Amino acid sequence: MDNNEMILLVRGARARDTECQLALIEGFRPLMLAMIRRYIYEVDAVDDYLSEGAIVLLNAVQTFNEDLGVPFSGYLKKELFYYFVNVAKLHQNLYSLDSGSSEGESFSLLDTLADAADIEGDYIKASDLSALQVYLPRLRERQRWIIEEHYFKRRSFREIADSIGVSANSLVKLHRRAIADLRTYFGMELAN
Repeated sequence: MDNNEMILLVRGARARDTECQLALIEGFRPLMLAMIRRYIYEVDAVDDYLSEGAIVLLNAVQTFNEDLGVPFSGYLKKELFYYFVNVAKLHQNLYSLDSGSSEGESFSLLDTLADAADIEGDYIKASDLSALQVYLPRLRERQRWIIEEHYFKRRSFREIADSIGVSANSLVKLHRRAIADLRTYFGMELAN
């Protein structure tokens, strides 16, 4: 449609002429579909968004100012762009982790996430550490010291050995003896 015909349709639509409004909606339907495909990813809602695009078009007819020298098609394209971009922003984070990752798949998006935490393992480790604190005073002083440095201060055997000037191997042996004593005397199953 040429610019003169479009101006006549816009003027008629502004005067609430139904035929002019329908002609504009039908004439700009390809533009609305292109905007929907570009910014909206809900395939099953295209008809709804076409209706919303028609409302945007009719509002643009009312707010369009011919005196500015801007063609109506350019003005409408800008209006549709801002409308659909804002709709896309509103819907961008509304995906559920319980929904499938794509059609026909039986697992949820939650299943695809990596397990960041081992809650059960963390609980068992915390329980072991608290039990260790209860029985720690019963160990010999050097055994208690290596357990405290390794488990509670989270220092490696190499780091501890370097700080006191002994071999890491001797600290590992001391650690094993301390753990064996705890297991033997107190019947505990501790993680190494």
